[in-house]
Amino acid sequence: MIMPGAVELVDIWKSFRNKQGLTPVLAGISLTVKPQEFVSLLGPSGCGKSTLLNIISGLIRPDHGEVRIHGQDGRGRTGLASYMPQKDLLLPWRTVLDNVILPLEIEKVPRARARAEALALMETFGLAGFEQAYPAQLSGGMRQRAALLRTFLWHNDVILLDEPFGSLDAITKTRLHKWLLTVWEQFRPSVLFITHDIEEALVLSDRICVLSDRPARVRAEIPVDLARPRMPTHPHCIALKKELLGHLEL
Repeated sequence: MIMPGAVELVDIWKSFRNKQGLTPVLAGISLTVKPQEFVSLLGPSGCGKSTLLNIISGLIRPDHGEVRIHGQDGRGRTGLASYMPQKDLLLPWRTVLDNVILPLEIEKVPRARARAEALALMETFGLAGFEQAYPAQLSGGMRQRAALLRTFLWHNDVILLDEPFGSLDAITKTRLHKWLLTVWEQFRPSVLFITHDIEEALVLSDRICVLSDRPARVRAEIPVDLARPRMPTHPHCIALKKELLGHLEL
């Protein structure tokens, strides 16, 4: 018996209407994220990567095609996958603890139980000691950790991450790569990760999907057959980077 993928996209098309008419954004995207797999999406700015995550998360519907999450029809259905957008969207008037329990509050989990569940994960997510801090008191890296913990607390094993580290400096980003992989190896969700950073994709991913300019198509799927942790200076990473640049520059 063939097990379904965690995420399966089949021939996804999407256009948006504007004053000039229809603007095609996605043109027949098909891809699969296997259970417990970490897949990155690379592509030019504005090619439709975030639109694709919005479709998988159920926030918008495709014009055509199938979205399956663990075999269920995901078209227009929120709640089957956890989605962390580019901005952390932490509420400034709430403490870190009260920000991260929002998914549990929405699910009507009693507040005391929600807080206990979140507190048990604070150390794992590098937030121990900052439970009562407010977002303005946190560094950019810690805000992203808090946003990711909130995403995990939706209790889905499919996680969609839209450039979570794009605004961070190189040193902070490198540290968060190591931390994210530690968390992923502990919980083993299926991850679809958007990035513009080729080295970031190489360090994190089991597989990298390259999208074309808009309207986006899958131009290439590149497996990263290297044990973790990885260094971008490894000869195989350098060779893969050259290959990926070739696909992006077509």
